[in-house]
Amino acid sequence: MDTQFLYYKKYKSYAVPVDYVNWAFKMLGNELSSPSLNILASLREPFNIFEVERYFKNAMFKLKLPEPSHKESAEGYVQYLMQQIILGNGNVIDRAYEVYKILREYWDYDDEKLIVWYRIIEMIDDFYYGDNVNNITEDFLLNVIAREANVQLEKGY
Repeated sequence: MDTQFLYYKKYKSYAVPVDYVNWAFKMLGNELSSPSLNILASLREPFNIFEVERYFKNAMFKLKLPEPSHKESAEGYVQYLMQQIILGNGNVIDRAYEVYKILREYWDYDDEKLIVWYRIIEMIDDFYYGDNVNNITEDFLLNVIAREANVQLEKGY
């Protein structure tokens, strides 16, 4: 778990102690190290959330990692979701809805990224709940979603 994704979960109040431990493992895998990071990575259940957060804050400070803003953390989570879409991990359509929901919350309505995902969501809704006049198939939807996620990741979104 990268720092932006963890902070997104923190901002939304659904980060759990194991998220911090997973973050510590990712940082160690990126060849970062500090005593607090090492301790955080070694913690096992049952977790004490106060202890976990203390080691996390100390690790962030010692590693001189900046705390991302709400929007930066949302961008990191969107990138994660798009990577998962491309890899075919989880329910791709649910992940597309999540991407759209985050973009709607953090970007303006006229933003290019939001418009593209809005159109995708409209296709999904038409397929599942509408009259599907365009005869959209699930394979077509999955292909469109994966292609757009790939395009946006290549553009650096």
